[in-house]
Amino acid sequence: MRRLFCLFSALALLACACDPETIPQHDTEIPSYKPADKKGHISYQLLIYSFADSDGDGIGDFNGIKQRLDYLDGLGVSAIWLSPAHPADSYHGYDVQNYTALNPKYGTEDDFKALLDAAHAKGIKVYMDYVLNHTGKGHPWFSSALAEPSGQYRNYYLISETPSSGYKSFPMLAGYSYNGQEWHAAQSGAPKLTISSTSEAVTGSGGASWNLWAWEPGREGKVVTMKDGGNNSYYAVMDINGKMGFLVRKYPNWDAGSKFGAQVPESSITEGVPMTLAADGGDMYFTGNGRYRVSITDAVTSSVYYMGAFGSWMPDLNYGDVSKVEENACFLDMAASVDKWIGLGIDGLRLDAVKHIYGGMNSFNNAANRTFLKKWYDRCNATYRKTHSEDFYMVGEVWLGTNEVAPYYSSIPACFEFDFWERLKWVLNQQTGCYFAKDIIGYRDAYKAVNPKAIAATKLANHDETRAATILGRDMARMKQAAAMLLTTEGEPYIYQGEELGYWGKDSDDGGADELVRTPIVWDKAATAATGDLGGRIDGTLVTDDISVANQQKDEQSLLHTYYAFTQARNTCPALANGQMSRHPVYNDSNTTDGKAIAAWYMSGSDGSKALVLHNVGTSEKALTLDDDNLNTIVVKLGSVNVSGKTVTLGANSSAVFLQ
Repeated sequence: MRRLFCLFSALALLACACDPETIPQHDTEIPSYKPADKKGHISYQLLIYSFADSDGDGIGDFNGIKQRLDYLDGLGVSAIWLSPAHPADSYHGYDVQNYTALNPKYGTEDDFKALLDAAHAKGIKVYMDYVLNHTGKGHPWFSSALAEPSGQYRNYYLISETPSSGYKSFPMLAGYSYNGQEWHAAQSGAPKLTISSTSEAVTGSGGASWNLWAWEPGREGKVVTMKDGGNNSYYAVMDINGKMGFLVRKYPNWDAGSKFGAQVPESSITEGVPMTLAADGGDMYFTGNGRYRVSITDAVTSSVYYMGAFGSWMPDLNYGDVSKVEENACFLDMAASVDKWIGLGIDGLRLDAVKHIYGGMNSFNNAANRTFLKKWYDRCNATYRKTHSEDFYMVGEVWLGTNEVAPYYSSIPACFEFDFWERLKWVLNQQTGCYFAKDIIGYRDAYKAVNPKAIAATKLANHDETRAATILGRDMARMKQAAAMLLTTEGEPYIYQGEELGYWGKDSDDGGADELVRTPIVWDKAATAATGDLGGRIDGTLVTDDISVANQQKDEQSLLHTYYAFTQARNTCPALANGQMSRHPVYNDSNTTDGKAIAAWYMSGSDGSKALVLHNVGTSEKALTLDDDNLNTIVVKLGSVNVSGKTVTLGANSSAVFLQ
């Protein structure tokens, strides 16, 4: 039976008011909701391929998500953001092959529709991840663009014979600074690399047009100039004892398309078997013991180059002059693809890498991107409003600081707030909470100055970042408090798959593979986890029965139960659900000695309700004197919280919310 959590907790504190004692941890039952009960605007980011597998093939799918909607409902989730669902060249889906189709590995269109209907029945909206900056190299548009210079799709991409100067002809690249690494040769043939045993002498400097870069994992590499072997081939002879990494570069320049590597990063080279290389490909490895001849067979390449800011396998789309982008054929085709999914029943979009659409990786044009997004949003919203009374939801990945993000609210209703996590992880790791409310309120003020209805999409880490648990040293007390602070702050919070279970892992920027921060959920048995699309790049210490959902649901002290408690509080208490933050008069940014470890603020709801939020981020107990606050009714708490008269004593990494 569903319990009224706020009432339960309130009665608990009332009982404590006369005879202070530690308030009970929280309701240990898994919450359940009617659709109308979920008012906290909580979203959940899930990776289709690693969330839940329904058919035993090791790959997550639409039916797997549908089967686990009760789990998401228990977390009080009112929306889910799906990783890209389209056919793609890669496992993660950000290199789309067809925007009007679904990846068959995940199921059929009927399966997707069934997921939408089942989610909606539980009051859960569904957002698709849309990639507007680029397609995959396997998209038919791109193949046609290269094959037919005068065809209709040539202008869908940024293609030039002389990119170092030719980029100036593209309106999308106004203000762009040429970067050869963002331009890739469109090959009519690909070079091949072969490694074979030999007894030849080790080669020195050969003066040929190919250089070999070799390294042992974890050590500095060396560059070997290859010798001309005749017949368009080049070689170097070297001793290899163990594992060796390789990349090759074709000289005499460092321009686009001059570096080559594996078509699939981290591939292994098999002795005697030619490996076909890709321009700007990934690292490749060979393991051997002895002397080997490393050979390159060159290939003729075309004089055409295309821009792909995120790599050769992701060619950038060309939307032309932003002042009339709504007339651009590529824009219209992309918008028509969204029309299909809106018609099927999706509720919103998460937009990938929106700061890069106009201008590239490092010289992005924020003004043009905002204009593009406004026209994109208006086009999608017009379709949605034909069948809905409310506006379409859209959240952008604008990976910038607050002051640069704020202007984007003139174009789209929501943006992810990366500064939120930057600030929060500093607060928790430095045990300094007194500035937190001031900083977050400042962020909100910046957004609202542009758009009074701006939605700050708050989060901890996501699929492109080192996990929050790793950043917090896998300290359970701080991990629980990160959840508590996320769910008691103004904004609309996102929970990333596995975060609620304490998953850890480093991404590629921090020395680990991206897959390590995209670990599959273990529901009850590790053997049934959706590991099949991750190529073996998983942390086996995470994929175990011990920290499964089933085991954490049984353990009332688990991190998962902390999420249950605070999501339930956010959903059932209006001041938390839709409230605006304001500073506490005593514990604030000016109280840096007595209150240094305290993060305190009020949340004021649109219905006139008000809550006092208190977090002690320090490592020792703290007694707070709160003469002007009402301490009679507690909403939710974490850790050790004792109330005596007008004093609240918070243990280390403890939190409490009181109704005012």
